[in-house]
Amino acid sequence: MPINMETKKFGDKQIIIRKPEKADMKNAKKFQDFINFLVKEDAKILMNEPATLKEEKEYIANMLRGVKNKNRVYLIAECDKKIIGTVSIESERWRRSHIGIFSIAISSGYRGLGLGKYLMSEIIKLAKAELNPKPTILRLEAYSNNKPAIGLYKKMGLKIIAKIPSQIQYKGKLVSEFIMIRKI
Repeated sequence: MPINMETKKFGDKQIIIRKPEKADMKNAKKFQDFINFLVKEDAKILMNEPATLKEEKEYIANMLRGVKNKNRVYLIAECDKKIIGTVSIESERWRRSHIGIFSIAISSGYRGLGLGKYLMSEIIKLAKAELNPKPTILRLEAYSNNKPAIGLYKKMGLKIIAKIPSQIQYKGKLVSEFIMIRKI
């Protein structure tokens, strides 16, 4: 049975894992702080400019709409009342409706504790239980130089099926991108 909310220990940290809720619209600042922390640390995410509160509210509204419409599943990880991680699978459309697009982001200080593996396994269970139509393929893109993330994805059964050169601007260089998939 998929989780609604639970508290788990990762390393020495008590982390709450929960589904999004309407009240998150009022907590847009927490989401903004999370994404802007990732931007500031120059994490290997696509976003490289801080989000405004308006943009974050739009993001949350779209995310909640996707969850309600059963074409997106989403989990939030919180520690000490701060968002420290998010994970989602969003259904593609039309002739690709069997594909779930995976994304995950975890703040520094919380990586390497097993949280990513746990979030991945839980979001896959949630996708199987709640998405309509149910995805049969999980797909993600990863920076080719993000060795810890790629190691995790491989442990979770994803395989690199393509390398696209010079796709991402990161620290003044062009980095290749891996496309990874797994049947679910």
